[in-house]
Amino acid sequence: MIVESPRPRPIRDHPWAGWLAVSAVCLGAFMGQLDASIVTLTFPALRSEFGAPLASVQWVSLGYLMAVVGLVVPAGRVADAAGRKVVYLQGLAVFTFASGLCALAPNLLWLIIFRIAQALGAAMLQANSVALVVTSVQPKRMRTGLGVQAGAQALGLALGPPLGGVLVAAVGWRWVFAINVPVGCVALVAGRYLLPRTRARAALTGFDWIGLALLFTCTGGALIAVTAISGLGVPGWVAATAAVVALGAGIGFRRWEPRSRTPLVDPALVATREVRYGLIGALAAYLVLFGPLALFPQIGTVGAAGTGLLLTTLPVGFAVAAVAGARIRAVGRREPLGATAMVIATAALLVFPSAPWWVAVWLLALGLGLGLFIPANNAAIMAAVPRSRSGTAGGLVNMSRGLGTAAGVAMMTLALHVGEATHLRSAGDRTALAGLTMTAIATALTSVAGSRRRHEREARMDEPDAGGQPSEVALAEVIARLRRAMRRAARTAEPADTLSVAQLELLSCVGDHPGVRPGQVARLLHVAPNTVTTLVNALTGHGMLVRAAGSDRRAVTLELTDSGRRAVREWQATNTEILREALSNLHPGWRHLLTAATPALAELSYAVDTLAEPARDDNAAER
Repeated sequence: MIVESPRPRPIRDHPWAGWLAVSAVCLGAFMGQLDASIVTLTFPALRSEFGAPLASVQWVSLGYLMAVVGLVVPAGRVADAAGRKVVYLQGLAVFTFASGLCALAPNLLWLIIFRIAQALGAAMLQANSVALVVTSVQPKRMRTGLGVQAGAQALGLALGPPLGGVLVAAVGWRWVFAINVPVGCVALVAGRYLLPRTRARAALTGFDWIGLALLFTCTGGALIAVTAISGLGVPGWVAATAAVVALGAGIGFRRWEPRSRTPLVDPALVATREVRYGLIGALAAYLVLFGPLALFPQIGTVGAAGTGLLLTTLPVGFAVAAVAGARIRAVGRREPLGATAMVIATAALLVFPSAPWWVAVWLLALGLGLGLFIPANNAAIMAAVPRSRSGTAGGLVNMSRGLGTAAGVAMMTLALHVGEATHLRSAGDRTALAGLTMTAIATALTSVAGSRRRHEREARMDEPDAGGQPSEVALAEVIARLRRAMRRAARTAEPADTLSVAQLELLSCVGDHPGVRPGQVARLLHVAPNTVTTLVNALTGHGMLVRAAGSDRRAVTLELTDSGRRAVREWQATNTEILREALSNLHPGWRHLLTAATPALAELSYAVDTLAEPARDDNAAER
């Protein structure tokens, strides 16, 4: 779990290797959603054992979710650079160990602290789960893979309520957390042997600590403000102050990110409408998913075990639709269909929120709608970003999920508190369900807006191209001119006595492919092997590069030293500044066109990179 170990040869060469990797990811997804759906059922038991109000007990979930929201994007960026497999396995270890600590917590405060530690592992898992699925299967199987992962999440959600209800009623709330330990151990072994090593990596040139602090302040302030007015028992000025601080931090975060050299939320990834509306839709969908899981255990009249069985209908519907929905190939059809079902189901729950049979039927319908919407939403977001940034994009998706889940728990608690304060419990129930209905409507609107743009793009792709295929000669000329221009600009920006452009490109290549051999570098850079040997000798003498021990210098692997890494970071920062200034000088119309073409350019670069690194090199790297 310190370095990315290769898969055993029989697994790596198996025709189902990609799906074996997906199955390993599904174990982590199952465990995470099992934990998420169980915890809300412990709230009544925690209130009774610790004598705390619901506004305090809900921080068992909110503290966990706030930490996940703040850490999931950084974890994705670190995984893109360090390797998704190693970060995923480390996350599994942290989550499993912290789950055992939660089961031993002596009081509510320590339980919340251990839950935050558990969230660190969950962030490392969630930031990589979508990316590992996307990079383990062929692009044409991506939607199916994400549907299978969503099915595993749904299975965890489905087993959570009944299992949690039985555990709480039979042996106590501590076993709700202890159940994660054996599942986590199995998932660790499976991940070690089934997950592939990371191929495409993005250099981590720095970290946006200011952005992270602003994001934590914004989400934490907002949650404190909501829980303060939900019966937390603190003065009113605390809620007002927290709300003002959250608003100020949110505005600061929005203004800071475009200026940051290494933004926490990369503006380039959320530049397209598909990604923006997709992330908003993910947030709203998870609010609708987890809102009922937090609401009905508090208003149920059938006991913990009965409430658990009642809530099972929601994730069962989710699982059925997530798996069967893959047969509907067009994402643009699944999203509006699922969002429409969500609106109808939440509106129907408003009619008889205390009738168990009525609630069970419409929770099933709600699960069916969510099972159609969420996998299609995830696939649309991931299809709109480059594969090398899939870890960061997966982190954004999971950050939206965490925000939606936290908002769902907080919204339900606030509505129930309003009902208790007015001595009209049914009013609180209906207020909560009305909020879910409005959120479902908002989800439908984002789905329509995003799918319209996708329909337009797919229609253009389906139209016959009068000009035929893009001219390879023209593309090659544009790429060559851009490379020459970047080289000239880099020479101008850097002092004359620094490393040559060829040396810096070689260092960047080794940084992107650690452990690469000189022959592989020659193929990747399209230069002669003798040239690579000359460059390597010079860089070794400068202390920028080291060779592994071996008698044949052409066959040993190459690694960067600290000085080499520093040179690569400076080189990448220089190129980033050059591109940023050049983009700012473009005509707005050309900038818009470039934004629209970015997904296609990303796919083109991935295809070229795949051709530049043949499969035999991958097998050698695995060995």
